Amino acid sequence: MNIWKGIITIKEWCLWGGRLRERVLVDLLRRHYVSVFRREWELAPEHPHFESQHAFFFQMGFGFHMFPAQAFSRGMFGVDILKKTDVLLDIGCGDGFFTRRFFAPACARVDALDIDPSAIRCAKSRHAARTIQYYLRDAILQPFPAADYNCVIWDGGIGHLSSDASRVVLKKISSALPADGIFAGSESLGIEGADHLQVFNRAEDLGQLMQPFFSNIQFRVVEYNLPWAGNLLRKEIYWRCSNSALRLREANWTLWERQQPEQ
Repeated sequence: MNIWKGIITIKEWCLWGGRLRERVLVDLLRRHYVSVFRREWELAPEHPHFESQHAFFFQMGFGFHMFPAQAFSRGMFGVDILKKTDVLLDIGCGDGFFTRRFFAPACARVDALDIDPSAIRCAKSRHAARTIQYYLRDAILQPFPAADYNCVIWDGGIGHLSSDASRVVLKKISSALPADGIFAGSESLGIEGADHLQVFNRAEDLGQLMQPFFSNIQFRVVEYNLPWAGNLLRKEIYWRCSNSALRLREANWTLWERQQPEQ
């Protein structure tokens, strides 16, 4: 058995190489993603509606541009709230990276929608799964794919809508959730980009918008630098809303206290 494993090890090394081959392959992939970024964000007549998460994940994993891990917090925080039996609505799914890699494995089914045809095409081609259905749909003007969901996630989209339009979507979300349903998402704090129609400087600003629709609201703020943007400090606020305090408590970490042995 040990001889056989040794033969397989030599075969693997010959086929797939050592550190030198890894460096060459990683450098080729780095050049590819740098080119993708330049074509999409520097050379194109307008910025894309969604970001290539493959490129960002690669940059973070291999240390290029010191891509901050905190930028993937929305995926981690979203997984935290999900149960295996949940049916999830993902609004503004973009290329489907977070939908497929984070949310879908943690729940029973996902309906993911976006208003951009190119985003849905990319999601279907690169992040398809048996439990995900992608929809080209306007969350404001068109009905959700289903009437009821256990959870709704809306990341990075509410600031791109007017206050009136966002209230329309929030009302639809609240109506689609049961009493113990949970609504989670994220948005940047402060001014970031000219395409934002609403600016939230504090958690209280966002809370006033959501309060008419949810009785229990939790916020968390994450800060991190963007090296490629002159070390711009980005502040992102994450929320969890529900009309059931129990569901929010279930989604939080529980303090474990060591029991003292009886005398």
